[in-house]
Amino acid sequence: MLPPWRRRVLAYRVIGGIPGGEQLLDWYRPRFGRLKKDGLEGRDKALAEMTRLIRDAGRTVAGKDLIEIGTCWHPVLAVLFHGLGARTVLMTDIVSHVRGELIEQVLDYCLGHSRELAEMGGGDEDTLKARWSALRPGRQRWVDVWRDRGISYRAPLDFSHSGLPAESADLIFSNDCLGYIPVPALEAIMKESWRVLRPGGFIAHDLFVYDDLAIYDRQIPPWNFLRYSSEEWERIGNSHFHHQNRCRPSFYSKLATENGLRILHEELVMNGMREEDLDRSILHPDFRALPFEEIACNHYLLAAEKPKVRGVSASPGPS
Repeated sequence: MLPPWRRRVLAYRVIGGIPGGEQLLDWYRPRFGRLKKDGLEGRDKALAEMTRLIRDAGRTVAGKDLIEIGTCWHPVLAVLFHGLGARTVLMTDIVSHVRGELIEQVLDYCLGHSRELAEMGGGDEDTLKARWSALRPGRQRWVDVWRDRGISYRAPLDFSHSGLPAESADLIFSNDCLGYIPVPALEAIMKESWRVLRPGGFIAHDLFVYDDLAIYDRQIPPWNFLRYSSEEWERIGNSHFHHQNRCRPSFYSKLATENGLRILHEELVMNGMREEDLDRSILHPDFRALPFEEIACNHYLLAAEKPKVRGVSASPGPS
Protein backbone atom coordinates (compact mmCIF):
# COMPACT_ATOMS: atom_id res chain seq x y z
CA MET A 1 0.00 0.00 0.00
CA LEU A 2 1.27 3.46 -0.89
CA PRO A 3 2.19 5.76 2.04
CA PRO A 4 -0.08 8.80 2.63
CA TRP A 5 2.18 11.25 0.82
CA ARG A 6 2.28 9.05 -2.29
CA ARG A 7 -1.50 8.71 -2.22
CA ARG A 8 -1.82 12.49 -2.02
CA VAL A 9 0.37 12.97 -5.09
CA LEU A 10 -1.68 10.34 -6.92
CA ALA A 11 -4.89 12.21 -6.02
CA TYR A 12 -3.44 15.43 -7.44
CA ARG A 13 -2.64 13.63 -10.66
CA VAL A 14 -6.10 12.08 -10.94
CA ILE A 15 -7.78 15.46 -10.37
CA GLY A 16 -5.42 17.01 -12.89
CA GLY A 17 -6.66 14.58 -15.52
CA ILE A 18 -10.32 15.53 -15.04
CA PRO A 19 -11.76 18.32 -17.21
CA GLY A 20 -12.24 21.27 -14.89
CA GLY A 21 -10.04 19.62 -12.24
CA GLU A 22 -8.21 22.83 -11.43
CA GLN A 23 -11.47 24.69 -10.78
CA LEU A 24 -12.72 21.76 -8.68
CA LEU A 25 -9.60 21.79 -6.49
CA ASP A 26 -9.77 25.57 -6.15
CA TRP A 27 -13.40 25.26 -4.99
CA TYR A 28 -12.64 22.43 -2.56
CA ARG A 29 -9.57 23.73 -0.73
CA PRO A 30 -11.01 26.80 1.05
CA ARG A 31 -14.26 24.99 1.90
CA PHE A 32 -13.22 21.52 3.03
CA GLY A 33 -9.45 21.14 2.78
CA ARG A 34 -6.54 22.13 4.97
CA LEU A 35 -7.04 25.75 3.95
CA LYS A 36 -10.39 25.79 5.80
CA LYS A 37 -9.11 23.73 8.73
CA ASP A 38 -6.13 25.97 9.38
CA GLY A 39 -7.86 29.22 8.46
CA LEU A 40 -5.68 32.25 9.15
CA GLU A 41 -4.66 31.30 12.65
CA GLY A 42 -0.97 30.50 12.65
CA ARG A 43 -0.18 33.14 10.02
CA ASP A 44 1.54 35.17 12.72
CA LYS A 45 4.75 33.19 12.21
CA ALA A 46 4.90 33.93 8.49
CA LEU A 47 4.03 37.58 9.05
CA ALA A 48 6.67 37.84 11.76
CA GLU A 49 9.30 36.32 9.48
CA MET A 50 8.53 38.69 6.63
CA THR A 51 8.45 41.84 8.77
CA ARG A 52 11.68 40.73 10.47
CA LEU A 53 13.30 40.11 7.10
CA ILE A 54 12.47 43.59 5.86
CA ARG A 55 13.61 45.16 9.13
CA ASP A 56 16.88 43.20 9.17
CA ALA A 57 17.49 44.25 5.57
CA GLY A 58 17.33 47.86 6.77
CA ARG A 59 14.24 48.70 4.71
CA THR A 60 10.60 49.74 5.16
CA VAL A 61 7.47 49.53 3.01
CA ALA A 62 6.12 52.99 3.85
CA GLY A 63 5.67 55.13 0.74
CA LYS A 64 6.87 52.33 -1.55
CA ASP A 65 5.40 50.56 -4.58
CA LEU A 66 5.17 46.83 -3.90
CA ILE A 67 4.53 43.72 -6.01
CA GLU A 68 3.61 40.33 -4.57
CA ILE A 69 4.37 37.10 -6.42
CA GLY A 70 1.89 34.32 -5.63
CA THR A 71 -0.81 35.99 -3.53
CA CYS A 72 -2.77 32.71 -3.38
CA TRP A 73 -6.08 32.73 -1.43
CA HIS A 74 -5.55 35.08 1.52
CA PRO A 75 -3.74 38.39 0.76
CA VAL A 76 -2.63 38.94 4.35
CA LEU A 77 0.78 40.41 3.54
CA ALA A 78 -0.67 42.88 1.05
CA VAL A 79 -3.16 44.07 3.67
CA LEU A 80 -0.47 44.28 6.35
CA PHE A 81 1.87 46.30 4.12
CA HIS A 82 -0.98 48.60 3.09
CA GLY A 83 -1.64 49.24 6.76
CA LEU A 84 2.04 49.99 7.30
CA GLY A 85 1.92 52.73 4.67
CA ALA A 86 2.82 51.16 1.33
CA ARG A 87 1.88 53.55 -1.48
CA THR A 88 0.69 50.78 -3.82
CA VAL A 89 0.54 46.99 -3.69
CA LEU A 90 0.11 44.90 -6.84
CA MET A 91 -0.93 41.34 -6.01
CA THR A 92 -0.19 38.78 -8.72
CA ASP A 93 -0.72 35.06 -9.17
CA ILE A 94 -0.50 32.44 -11.89
CA VAL A 95 -4.12 31.46 -11.04
CA SER A 96 -6.90 33.68 -9.70
CA HIS A 97 -7.79 32.46 -6.19
CA VAL A 98 -8.93 35.51 -4.19
CA ARG A 99 -12.67 35.94 -3.66
CA GLY A 100 -14.90 38.22 -1.63
CA GLU A 101 -15.43 35.89 1.34
CA LEU A 102 -11.68 35.40 1.65
CA ILE A 103 -11.18 39.17 1.68
CA GLU A 104 -13.54 39.39 4.65
CA GLN A 105 -11.60 36.66 6.45
CA VAL A 106 -8.35 38.56 5.96
CA LEU A 107 -9.77 41.84 7.23
CA ASP A 108 -11.37 40.14 10.23
CA TYR A 109 -8.03 38.50 11.04
CA CYS A 110 -6.00 41.71 10.74
CA LEU A 111 -8.46 43.82 12.72
CA GLY A 112 -8.73 41.10 15.35
CA HIS A 113 -4.94 40.96 15.73
CA SER A 114 -4.24 44.67 15.29
CA ARG A 115 -2.20 45.04 18.46
CA GLU A 116 0.13 42.13 17.69
CA LEU A 117 0.49 43.19 14.04
CA ALA A 118 1.25 46.79 15.02
CA GLU A 119 4.02 45.60 17.33
CA MET A 120 5.28 43.17 14.73
CA GLY A 121 5.42 45.69 11.90
CA GLY A 122 6.37 48.74 13.94
CA GLY A 123 3.20 50.63 13.02
CA ASP A 124 0.59 52.64 14.92
CA GLU A 125 -2.38 50.43 15.83
CA ASP A 126 -5.02 53.12 15.28
CA THR A 127 -3.61 53.93 11.85
CA LEU A 128 -3.56 50.26 10.90
CA LYS A 129 -7.16 49.76 11.99
CA ALA A 130 -8.32 52.83 10.08
CA ARG A 131 -6.59 51.80 6.87
CA TRP A 132 -7.86 48.23 7.15
CA SER A 133 -11.43 49.25 7.97
CA ALA A 134 -11.45 51.38 4.82
CA LEU A 135 -10.85 48.20 2.79
CA ARG A 136 -14.26 46.77 3.74
CA PRO A 137 -16.07 46.45 0.40
CA GLY A 138 -19.61 46.71 1.75
CA ARG A 139 -21.97 46.52 -1.22
CA GLN A 140 -19.21 47.32 -3.72
CA ARG A 141 -16.84 44.93 -5.45
CA TRP A 142 -13.77 44.40 -3.34
CA VAL A 143 -11.44 44.85 -6.35
CA ASP A 144 -12.86 48.34 -6.96
CA VAL A 145 -12.61 49.41 -3.33
CA TRP A 146 -9.07 48.09 -2.99
CA ARG A 147 -7.91 49.60 -6.29
CA ASP A 148 -9.13 53.03 -5.16
CA ARG A 149 -6.90 52.62 -2.09
CA GLY A 150 -3.81 51.50 -4.00
CA ILE A 151 -4.14 47.69 -3.91
CA SER A 152 -4.74 45.92 -7.22
CA TYR A 153 -4.98 42.27 -8.24
CA ARG A 154 -3.80 40.78 -11.52
CA ALA A 155 -4.37 37.08 -12.01
CA PRO A 156 -3.68 35.04 -13.95
CA LEU A 157 -0.28 36.65 -14.46
CA ASP A 158 2.97 34.78 -15.11
CA PHE A 159 5.63 36.85 -13.38
CA SER A 160 8.40 35.26 -15.44
CA HIS A 161 7.00 37.38 -18.32
CA SER A 162 5.02 39.96 -16.38
CA GLY A 163 4.76 42.73 -18.97
CA LEU A 164 5.05 45.24 -16.13
CA PRO A 165 6.90 48.52 -16.76
CA ALA A 166 10.65 48.49 -16.19
CA GLU A 167 11.87 50.06 -12.95
CA SER A 168 8.34 50.43 -11.58
CA ALA A 169 8.63 48.72 -8.16
CA ASP A 170 10.52 49.32 -4.93
CA LEU A 171 9.89 45.85 -3.48
CA ILE A 172 9.01 42.45 -4.94
CA PHE A 173 8.04 39.94 -2.26
CA SER A 174 6.58 36.46 -1.78
CA ASN A 175 5.69 34.05 0.99
CA ASP A 176 5.62 30.28 0.57
CA CYS A 177 5.61 30.54 -3.22
CA LEU A 178 8.95 30.16 -4.99
CA GLY A 179 9.60 26.65 -3.68
CA TYR A 180 6.72 25.39 -5.83
CA ILE A 181 7.99 26.84 -9.11
CA PRO A 182 10.10 24.83 -11.60
CA VAL A 183 13.71 25.98 -11.90
CA PRO A 184 13.51 27.43 -15.44
CA ALA A 185 10.59 29.64 -14.38
CA LEU A 186 12.46 30.63 -11.19
CA GLU A 187 15.41 31.80 -13.25
CA ALA A 188 13.09 33.86 -15.45
CA ILE A 189 11.34 35.34 -12.40
CA MET A 190 14.62 36.50 -10.88
CA LYS A 191 15.68 38.09 -14.17
CA GLU A 192 12.27 39.76 -14.47
CA SER A 193 12.54 41.01 -10.90
CA TRP A 194 15.78 42.79 -11.75
CA ARG A 195 14.09 44.44 -14.76
CA VAL A 196 10.99 45.57 -12.83
CA LEU A 197 12.84 46.85 -9.75
CA ARG A 198 13.96 50.44 -9.53
CA PRO A 199 17.63 51.00 -8.74
CA GLY A 200 17.85 50.64 -4.98
CA GLY A 201 14.72 48.48 -4.91
CA PHE A 202 14.84 45.04 -3.36
CA ILE A 203 13.33 41.58 -3.20
CA ALA A 204 12.14 39.90 0.02
CA HIS A 205 11.18 36.23 -0.09
CA ASP A 206 10.20 33.79 2.65
CA LEU A 207 10.93 30.43 1.04
CA PHE A 208 9.65 27.11 2.38
CA VAL A 209 12.42 24.63 1.57
CA TYR A 210 11.14 21.52 3.34
CA ASP A 211 9.02 18.70 1.90
CA ASP A 212 5.50 19.85 2.72
CA LEU A 213 4.09 16.40 1.95
CA ALA A 214 5.47 15.53 5.39
CA ILE A 215 2.61 17.61 6.83
CA TYR A 216 0.24 14.87 5.71
CA ASP A 217 2.48 11.93 6.60
CA ARG A 218 4.12 12.12 10.02
CA GLN A 219 6.13 9.00 9.24
CA ILE A 220 8.45 10.89 6.91
CA PRO A 221 10.95 13.65 7.79
CA PRO A 222 10.71 17.16 6.29
CA TRP A 223 13.69 16.39 4.05
CA ASN A 224 12.10 13.24 2.61
CA PHE A 225 12.18 14.58 -0.95
CA LEU A 226 15.99 14.78 -0.79
CA ARG A 227 16.12 10.98 -0.88
CA TYR A 228 15.33 10.83 -4.60
CA SER A 229 17.00 11.66 -7.89
CA SER A 230 15.50 14.41 -10.04
CA GLU A 231 14.02 11.87 -12.42
CA GLU A 232 12.46 9.77 -9.66
CA TRP A 233 11.05 12.76 -7.82
CA GLU A 234 9.37 13.99 -10.99
CA ARG A 235 7.86 10.53 -11.38
CA ILE A 236 6.60 9.96 -7.82
CA GLY A 237 6.54 13.34 -6.07
CA ASN A 238 5.49 16.11 -8.45
CA SER A 239 2.27 16.85 -10.28
CA HIS A 240 0.64 19.69 -12.17
CA PHE A 241 -1.06 20.94 -8.99
CA HIS A 242 1.82 20.42 -6.58
CA HIS A 243 5.40 20.87 -7.76
CA GLN A 244 8.26 21.11 -5.27
CA ASN A 245 11.54 22.13 -6.89
CA ARG A 246 13.65 20.99 -3.86
CA CYS A 247 16.08 23.91 -4.34
CA ARG A 248 18.23 24.56 -1.29
CA PRO A 249 18.97 28.02 0.19
CA SER A 250 22.33 28.39 -1.55
CA PHE A 251 20.61 27.98 -4.93
CA TYR A 252 18.36 30.98 -4.32
CA SER A 253 21.22 33.09 -3.02
CA LYS A 254 23.33 32.28 -6.06
CA LEU A 255 20.41 32.92 -8.41
CA ALA A 256 19.94 36.39 -6.94
CA THR A 257 23.60 37.38 -7.21
CA GLU A 258 23.95 35.95 -10.72
CA ASN A 259 21.15 38.27 -11.77
CA GLY A 260 22.86 41.39 -10.47
CA LEU A 261 21.26 41.60 -7.03
CA ARG A 262 23.26 42.27 -3.87
CA ILE A 263 22.36 40.26 -0.77
CA LEU A 264 21.06 42.45 2.04
CA HIS A 265 20.10 39.74 4.49
CA GLU A 266 19.60 36.00 4.57
CA GLU A 267 18.55 33.68 7.36
CA LEU A 268 18.06 29.94 7.64
CA VAL A 269 15.21 29.02 9.99
CA MET A 270 15.96 25.48 11.16
CA ASN A 271 13.58 22.63 11.95
CA GLY A 272 15.08 21.73 15.33
CA MET A 273 16.75 18.53 14.22
CA ARG A 274 20.21 17.69 15.57
CA GLU A 275 22.99 16.96 13.11
CA GLU A 276 23.89 13.71 14.88
CA ASP A 277 20.37 12.43 14.16
CA LEU A 278 20.73 12.83 10.39
CA ASP A 279 21.50 9.63 8.51
CA ARG A 280 23.08 10.95 5.34
CA SER A 281 23.10 7.49 3.78
CA ILE A 282 19.37 7.75 3.09
CA LEU A 283 19.85 10.93 1.03
CA HIS A 284 20.40 10.86 -2.71
CA PRO A 285 24.05 11.47 -3.68
CA ASP A 286 23.04 14.85 -5.16
CA PHE A 287 22.23 16.05 -1.63
CA ARG A 288 24.32 13.86 0.64
CA ALA A 289 27.34 16.18 0.89
CA LEU A 290 25.36 19.37 1.55
CA PRO A 291 26.06 21.28 4.76
CA PHE A 292 23.69 20.24 7.53
CA GLU A 293 21.99 23.65 7.50
CA GLU A 294 21.09 23.22 3.82
CA ILE A 295 19.37 19.92 4.57
CA ALA A 296 17.60 20.75 7.83
CA CYS A 297 16.41 24.25 6.92
CA ASN A 298 12.65 24.81 7.06
CA HIS A 299 12.39 28.42 5.89
CA TYR A 300 14.96 30.49 4.05
CA LEU A 301 14.60 34.27 4.30
CA LEU A 302 16.25 36.23 1.50
CA ALA A 303 16.46 39.97 0.86
CA ALA A 304 18.58 41.41 -1.97
CA GLU A 305 18.73 44.80 -3.68
CA LYS A 306 19.20 46.08 -7.19
CA PRO A 307 22.26 48.29 -6.72
CA LYS A 308 22.66 51.85 -7.85
CA VAL A 309 25.73 52.75 -9.94
CA ARG A 310 25.95 56.53 -10.25
CA GLY A 311 22.19 56.67 -10.52
CA VAL A 312 22.00 53.87 -13.09
CA SER A 313 21.09 50.27 -12.30
CA ALA A 314 23.85 47.70 -12.40
CA SER A 315 23.84 45.10 -15.14
CA PRO A 316 22.64 41.59 -14.33
CA GLY A 317 25.04 38.69 -14.46
CA PRO A 318 25.31 36.29 -17.36
CA SER A 319 22.20 34.29 -18.19
